[in-house]
Amino acid sequence: MKRILGLLVLLPLAVMADPQFNNITEDDMKDITKGLGSNFTHNSMMGASKLGTVFGFQVGLTAAQTAVPKIDDIAERSGGDLPKVYNAGLMGAVGIPFGISFEAVMMPSYKAEGAKAEALSYAVKWNINDIVPVLPLNVALRGVYSTAELSFDQTIAASEAKVENKTTVSGLQLLISPMLPIIEPYAGVGFLTAKNKLSVSDTSGTIFDPSVTTGQSNTETVTGTQFLAGVEANLLLMKLGAEYSQAFGNSRYGIKLSFGF
Repeated sequence: MKRILGLLVLLPLAVMADPQFNNITEDDMKDITKGLGSNFTHNSMMGASKLGTVFGFQVGLTAAQTAVPKIDDIAERSGGDLPKVYNAGLMGAVGIPFGISFEAVMMPSYKAEGAKAEALSYAVKWNINDIVPVLPLNVALRGVYSTAELSFDQTIAASEAKVENKTTVSGLQLLISPMLPIIEPYAGVGFLTAKNKLSVSDTSGTIFDPSVTTGQSNTETVTGTQFLAGVEANLLLMKLGAEYSQAFGNSRYGIKLSFGF
């Protein structure tokens, strides 16, 4: 399973051309925060239903890609390229009584072509149907939190430097799905906050526009609404999932293969 996960992460990183960030403005910082925040928001690809009748668990793999055209524009100004960003992870979830479940998705640190990425996200979901029956629908609230780091090598002031980006995303989602036995389509809406810190290791130059900072790092925070829709197929112990998410003006598509009950 770890080898499969490595391929899911390394292949996108290997084909990612040299990103290159220069003269980053305040608007650029917002666009970078929105793009990476959308990509690294928690993505277990699970609907509103309870995980198990009383207890349940699920383990598997997830993979997603996010189109980030505004980040690509920033990279292209300096001759780079970054049209999409990716994430893939080992996911796990445990369900306990009262409709409560705990979720986690972990993308271990992987490197390729001078780029490095790693991420970790958590969620707590509460299916409210045991307390407030809303038949024939499942209704759930889910709190999400994620952290991610993305870095790449870049030449600045004729010397090699490392550009590092750290993203955190937190939020609350409302999920709804019909009560169906095998196929569970679901939809949701959420409110997210993304915080981003961009920095460069080289002290002889900077990647920022002077109007932002003359130093080597800057931080930006944005808030926004998330819309998501997906489907999970329960084939005995095997689960197949797919999800579309739109947040901060960026679209993400993901798939999942997992096992559990």
